[in-house]
Amino acid sequence: MRPSRIHCVIPRYLGNISAALPVTAGVRLPAKRNCLRPSLRSANARNYHIDRPFSARNIFNSPSLAHRLPRELHPRIDRAQSSLERVTTATPAALFSTTSNAMSSDDAYMSFLDKANSDLNAGQSQKQGTSDTARTETVDANTKVPAPLKSVDAYYVSDADEPFEPVALRWEGASKGDWPNAEQFSSLVSPDTDLSKAISTLSPSSFDPKNQYSSVLHAVRSAAVEQDTDADQSKVEVKVYRVELTSTKLEYWVVALDGAEGRLVGLRAKSVES
Repeated sequence: MRPSRIHCVIPRYLGNISAALPVTAGVRLPAKRNCLRPSLRSANARNYHIDRPFSARNIFNSPSLAHRLPRELHPRIDRAQSSLERVTTATPAALFSTTSNAMSSDDAYMSFLDKANSDLNAGQSQKQGTSDTARTETVDANTKVPAPLKSVDAYYVSDADEPFEPVALRWEGASKGDWPNAEQFSSLVSPDTDLSKAISTLSPSSFDPKNQYSSVLHAVRSAAVEQDTDADQSKVEVKVYRVELTSTKLEYWVVALDGAEGRLVGLRAKSVES
């Protein structure tokens, strides 16, 4: 006696088959004989009779069955097969998560709080340390500022444009024509903090390669020979001390020696370089 056939209809939208199937897709579903599904609602709608128990694998692995389906369903079957393979090859650990965020005990909870507080305190200390930069002094007490320096209206261009400020510091080596080294200059501008390792010197041409600060250099030379009206300003030597307070905050000191008054005179500008 010829066995009865199983009557099933393939759904129209097979693209969602991967979402409908469990992780163990591919296992044959129990065969139910004399089962008739509603036919497809399309111009090519008709019932498809399958001679063996229905499963998702049968659709993809049976060329004869694929040829019996309408052509418009073939791309949908290919996409459904690709989605099904991704699901069936996934590991259980990737599909299910059993991680628990609950604290195991009161000791663990207190340890968590202690660590969070210590990290917060460390962050505040670091922020406070970076903000407390060394302060520098530009004018000594009871020291007169040369007139040419007071009339300068110039700004040093950086991330924060800062004005040039007058400098007048007592320096005994000025009368001998001696320039202060890094340690000596640090003691002049920052008596309380040693900045010698953060100090370097530049030539005027290196400091102003585009001739943007010619008025600044002229004012410094004029201040150095303010008491000597016959002096040639062009022969006055100018140096630029670069002081790196932090990785982004710097100061430029454009100065000259005033031998008559025994002092260092010039202009200072702050710079922010990110």
